Parts: sequence; C-alpha cells; structure tokens
Amino acid sequence: MLPPPPAPPATAPETDAAAPAADPLAPAEDALVMTGINLYMHRARQAEGVARKPEFWIHAETFSMAGEDRYLFENARAVVYDDQDAESMVIESRRGQFEQEKRAVLEEGVVVRAGTMTLNLSSVVWERPEEGAPGGARSDGPVSVDDPKFKLEARGLRLYPDSKAFELDNVTGFITFGKDAS
Repeated sequence: MLPPPPAPPATAPETDAAAPAADPLAPAEDALVMTGINLYMHRARQAEGVARKPEFWIHAETFSMAGEDRYLFENARAVVYDDQDAESMVIESRRGQFEQEKRAVLEEGVVVRAGTMTLNLSSVVWERPEEGAPGGARSDGPVSVDDPKFKLEARGLRLYPDSKAFELDNVTGFITFGKDAS
C-alpha cells in the first residue's frame, strides 16, 4: 500500500511582489547589439520612380532586433517630413522601439522641435493609422509646450504634421496676443 500524498501547504507560496515588471524596451540578454541604424516609414501612396523623402526617419546610435520587423533603439533622432517633403519636426529620445511600417515609440527625455515650438514629453508614439492615411504622433502623458508666444502644460497631445496642426488635452498656460512689448 502506498503512503498517502503529502498535505497541501497551509498558505499559498510567497511571490516576490517587489520584483519589477519586465521592461518591454530592454533588449534580451543574448540580443545582438549594433550601432548606427537608419529606419524609415514611407508614405503608402508613393509614386513609383519618384524620389521622395520618407514620412518618418529615425537614426539611432545603438539598436537590437526584438523580433520580426521590430527593433529596440537608444539615443535616437527622428525626423518627420510633411506631404511636401519639408522637415516638419525633429524628435529626440533616449530609447524606444520601431515596428516596420506601423509605429515607433520614443521614450525618456523626449524633446520635439517643430518650428519655434519645443515640446517636452515622457513618451510619444508615431503611428500610421490606416492604409493611405498620413501618420501622426500622440502622447497620453504630461506635455510641456514652449514657444516665444505661448507656454502651455497639457495631459495629452496629438500632432498632425501634414496639416501642421496639434491638439492638446486639459491645457493650462498663457498665450501672448499682439505685438511684443519689448
């Protein structure tokens, strides 16, 4: 006759609640890390045989592959071109990820420069929403906007480079109207 099975423990096994969650933007321990990469997203309806600038171009100092068509990068500078191939904005960040022809996430120390405006954010996502539609940027975190004519704080942002428009959520700040008194 076999002995009876052991009794279950009186309490549930302890979990390490203090252990941090896995960082989705951290490269795998065995990842091949390379330097100096240029990644592009082109407009969906680019005319064949006509040289055009990409809609979104990013240069990163270091990068690693994180799966098929997905790259993790550090120390990046991205340029967004409008529908006339003019440089619409420049985005800098310490790290992020790029999914080929879908989206780019830029995080940590994100600074966006567009004309005379400087925006400071914790993160920004560049996406192409649907086939044929122009890309746009969004952030659902705190945003600081600095310009010679206004200073604003907001809780969210949407940028539309082709129309040179942006939307802010829950905005506070000041705007200078008319000519400068100085």
